[in-house]
Amino acid sequence: MKKLITMLRTGPVIVGEFRGGKAETARRFDKSDKNAAPIEFGMYKFNLELLADGSPVMISVFLDAGTKAEEFAAKVQIKRGDAVAVAVNKLELKNGVRRASCGMANFAVLEKAEVDLFRS
Repeated sequence: MKKLITMLRTGPVIVGEFRGGKAETARRFDKSDKNAAPIEFGMYKFNLELLADGSPVMISVFLDAGTKAEEFAAKVQIKRGDAVAVAVNKLELKNGVRRASCGMANFAVLEKAEVDLFRS
């Protein structure tokens, strides 16, 4: 409960049901220097179904430099159907899809008692 209260104090929070996730490695190019090597970074993407109205949200978790996306995905202990709270850094609606992003430590699995508080 302390983690949830901390999330609420720092900014917007999305609470939803976990639907699935996967690890990705993204590659970006520095357009100012054509000869520079591509910048690679890890991401963990997962989908939530909001508890409020059932609409889907796609969450992108940006990993710290040096963190392997596959290793992070193996450490995430979230199963399909678990309720998850996400402290959102950026929230947008693009092409009819809600998208949000957060950091590595900005999401947590909620206990059943905490979920019941949201549903009442």
